[in-house]
Amino acid sequence: MTNAERKQMILEMVSRNKSVQITDLVKQFDVSVMTIRRDLAELEDKKYIKRVYGGAVLNEEELNKPYFPRAEINSYIKDEIAKTASNLVESDDTIILDLGTTVLQVSKHLGGKKNIYVITCSIPVINELEKYPNVNVISLGGELRRDNHAFLGSTTETEIEKYCADIAFIGVAGISFEFGLTNYYHQTASLCKKIIKQSKKVVLLADSSKFGKAKPAIVGKLNDIDAIVTDDGIPEDYKDYFAKNDIEVIMVKNKKIE
Repeated sequence: MTNAERKQMILEMVSRNKSVQITDLVKQFDVSVMTIRRDLAELEDKKYIKRVYGGAVLNEEELNKPYFPRAEINSYIKDEIAKTASNLVESDDTIILDLGTTVLQVSKHLGGKKNIYVITCSIPVINELEKYPNVNVISLGGELRRDNHAFLGSTTETEIEKYCADIAFIGVAGISFEFGLTNYYHQTASLCKKIIKQSKKVVLLADSSKFGKAKPAIVGKLNDIDAIVTDDGIPEDYKDYFAKNDIEVIMVKNKKIE
C-alpha cells in the first residue's frame, strides 16, 4: 500500500466515524506510530482533520458551511456551467441531479425541455422544477438533512437503485490527483457513488476553484466520470489527464459581465 492510499483510507475512516485513534491505525495498517503521526500531520495541514490527543477528528469547521451561502460562492460561473450542462439534456431523457450547489443551477435551465424525468433528493431542485409542467420529478425519500436541504441515508441509496438514468449531473467539493473526487460528508459521498453506478453517462459540474483540493469523504476516482463542465481556469495537468483518459472537457469562460 502506498502512502497516498493509506492517507486516503484514513480520510475515509475519519469521515465515516468522525474520529480515529492512532493505536487503531497502527494495527490497521501495520506501520509505526511515527508513520501514522506523519500521515495525520499532513492531513491536518490540508485542513481535512484536526489532531487531538491520541488520534484525530473530522475538521467540523471546514464542513459546517451553510448550503445557501455556499451556493453564492462563484455564483456567476456556476450558472454559466449549469446553463452549458443543460444543453446536454434532450427531450425524453431521464436525468439525475444531485444536491450540489452548481447542480441546483441546472434545474433552472430545464424549462424548455420536453417530457424529461428528473430524479433527485434535493429539496431546492424539487422546488425549482415544480414550476415546469413538462418536467416529471421523482423525489428520492430518506432522512431529511436540513443542513444539506436534501434527503440522505440508506433509504435514499436503496431508492436510487430502482432507477437508470441517461445522464447524471454531480457536483463535488474537491478534485485532486491524490484523492480523486471528494465531498464534505460521508453520506453525500456515498449517495454520489450510487448515482454514478446507476447512470449511463456521468457529468461532473465543477468550477476551477475545486481543483487541487480534497475534502474528507471519498466519492470516487477521476476516471469515474465521462465528462466535466468547468471553466477555463482549469489547471493544465488536469486537462492532460482528462484528454489521456477520454473524458470530455467542456469549458466556459470565467469572466463576469461588467
